Amino acid sequence: MHRVRYQRMLPATLWVAALLVAPGARGQTPEEKPLPITYFEILELPARIDEPKLGKSGDRYSLNCAVANRSGEQFLGLRFDLLVVDRDSKLRTRVNWNEETQIAPYSIKVFVFQPPMKVRMQAADRLFLGVTEVIGRENIWHVVDGEKALRAYSRGQHDVLPKVQVVANKADPRPGAQVIPEENEF
Repeated sequence: MHRVRYQRMLPATLWVAALLVAPGARGQTPEEKPLPITYFEILELPARIDEPKLGKSGDRYSLNCAVANRSGEQFLGLRFDLLVVDRDSKLRTRVNWNEETQIAPYSIKVFVFQPPMKVRMQAADRLFLGVTEVIGRENIWHVVDGEKALRAYSRGQHDVLPKVQVVANKADPRPGAQVIPEENEF
């Protein structure tokens, strides 16, 4: 007897539960399913991006990922390139932007970035992400021809490897660092 009563109540209970869980039932705009992003890793860079996904809520896109610092110095910021490529491997749009990323040496931190995207994603679009600059407390790692290498990678040309230049960061010295002027030798 009890079993019959529960079987009759089950469809109604599931329907009510679905309404409570559905974003539209609470007056919120539904979020689209996050899109996977292919990350173009450059081994000479001290930064690595793990599990990047592009989400959308309303009119705003968000890049959810973890950033790993593989160096012995603190990161202050990153510069990203994001390519949106159609099913024929033709570039639809390119977005590049800077993000402040305070990450301790040899650590991983989760971020949600807001890329300035204006394009509407299509079902067949593929996304490719690359880091083109890493700003550390003491050094800046810059990828030479990073966009060119990322475009080649998106077309399946995995043999195009960019060079990385490392320069001293003279704008963001370490806290408490003492600058010693050079002596002229005559």
